[in-house]
Amino acid sequence: MRAACLLFVLASASTDASALQSAPTPKPAADTGLVMGTFVSSRLDGKTLPVRDLATDDQGVQYLIEFAELVLSLKENGEFRASLRYKQTIARKGERTSDEPLQKMTVYGSWVREGVSVRFVPDPRRGGEGLRILAGTAAGKRITVPFDYQNGRIARRANVLLIYDPKIF
Repeated sequence: MRAACLLFVLASASTDASALQSAPTPKPAADTGLVMGTFVSSRLDGKTLPVRDLATDDQGVQYLIEFAELVLSLKENGEFRASLRYKQTIARKGERTSDEPLQKMTVYGSWVREGVSVRFVPDPRRGGEGLRILAGTAAGKRITVPFDYQNGRIARRANVLLIYDPKIF
């Protein structure tokens, strides 16, 4: 079920030596004014994070996914690092969903921009195995990306809004 929920692949912080150095100076990319640097999830389908999605199948099993945070770092060389903090729990009919700790997934890959479109290609050797290419829109200090995920047997589509945050490097 890990890969099913995690088609939402654009998130934050792993520790590598270059990330621990001073924060890069943000530079706008040519045609959209897209700023290079780190973007943090602000909303999912218009709702402020964290967002919980509860689905119940026909046998009464409850599937709960909570999207807590997504941090996306864009580099001028076309690479990205995405870290997702989320929670998944399952409860049988009549039981309560447990209070599981947040999980973290980090994915690296490449990104390409054409006009206002931006496409993210996960690297299967660096956390992106089994994940799909995501395509969104970007302008200035905002990126919007639709993604598909599965909660139990129910397939869903959601949109995440990411806002540039110069305080995170």
